Amino acid sequence: MNPADGDVYFNTPGVASVKWDQAAQLVMVEWEGWADSSEFKELLDAEIRALQQHRGSRVLADCRQQKVLNPADQERANKEWLPRALAAGLKRFAVVLPKSGLAEMNIRDALGKVPEAALKVAYFATVEEGKAWLAT
Repeated sequence: MNPADGDVYFNTPGVASVKWDQAAQLVMVEWEGWADSSEFKELLDAEIRALQQHRGSRVLADCRQQKVLNPADQERANKEWLPRALAAGLKRFAVVLPKSGLAEMNIRDALGKVPEAALKVAYFATVEEGKAWLAT
């Protein structure tokens, strides 16, 4: 994927990037490590902007390198980001699971609370598997 500069919504080396993948028609999140509270908020806001600008409905989060997030940040994401993302059109969310067992557990716990009628969530070992699921 080589998106145009206008399709990069967040890019902080060592943290993550958020881009619009034109070919796959989805928001691509690539984690590189850990995010502090302000970086995590910026990343989540970038996902919303990308969904809105492209009238997108799918997010692929490559969380393999993601570290454990601050529990308060995760809780805020559940309460604030999720309703905004759903309002922006999010319908399907593919997660490539982190190498960190604790980070994986936290992601599954947080997304497991979301009603399936509101958002379809699936977990994968590779980006390719996640893209294939989102394409169906």
